[in-house]
Amino acid sequence: MAGAADLRLCADINPRPPYMMPDGSGIADRRVAAAAREAGLVPTVFPVSLARCAAEVKAGLMHGFPMVPYAPVMFPFVVYPMRDGAIDMRRATLTARQVLFRPKGGSASWDGVRMTGVRRAVLVNAGGLPMIATLKSLNVPSDANGKSLQVNLVKMLAGRGEAAIGFEGEGALLLDQPAFKGKVEMLPVPLHETAYFMVVSKSYYDTHRDAVEKMWDAVGRLHQAAKAQKK
Repeated sequence: MAGAADLRLCADINPRPPYMMPDGSGIADRRVAAAAREAGLVPTVFPVSLARCAAEVKAGLMHGFPMVPYAPVMFPFVVYPMRDGAIDMRRATLTARQVLFRPKGGSASWDGVRMTGVRRAVLVNAGGLPMIATLKSLNVPSDANGKSLQVNLVKMLAGRGEAAIGFEGEGALLLDQPAFKGKVEMLPVPLHETAYFMVVSKSYYDTHRDAVEKMWDAVGRLHQAAKAQKK
């Protein structure tokens, strides 16, 4: 595409199926890549850790990340899709639910208000700041050293945590695997249903404002179309 601008995107090096994959094949990855191409941008995916991604976006080495919750900690160095001074929910990349996993028959429980039966830490993915904050507000200890839900489920079954928090869709896939089938259960009440957004660095937005806005419009349209198909 002659004259098209490059768009260097981070992909989480730790797989988070079906949403994000290191090779760019997750739902969020594919949706953003398609929207970027529609807007005249040329997306390239680089698998890195979330911490490295944040550092490289700040440094201008990466241009953006396809799946970020709306979080004040990000405001100093990225731009979200906004409308009339507020986050534009209709231009989210996707929405996903975070749920609680426990060993089959375990005591940990969540009723939508309180978490009970927790004697040891609840395991959270590294970088999961919203979930860490939620557990702190509930006075529940957390351990955010695991790099993925799969790692945390293994730790949980080894007795190194009372329960684990992760994406509903990712967990459903993992619970079909022999290592977890019949050993782990997913509780029905979600802790959060969160919208995730494609963000770009402030410098990239300033340079490619029109193309980024078109990309966000396309992302939102693809997301809304996917939601309509599920109804």
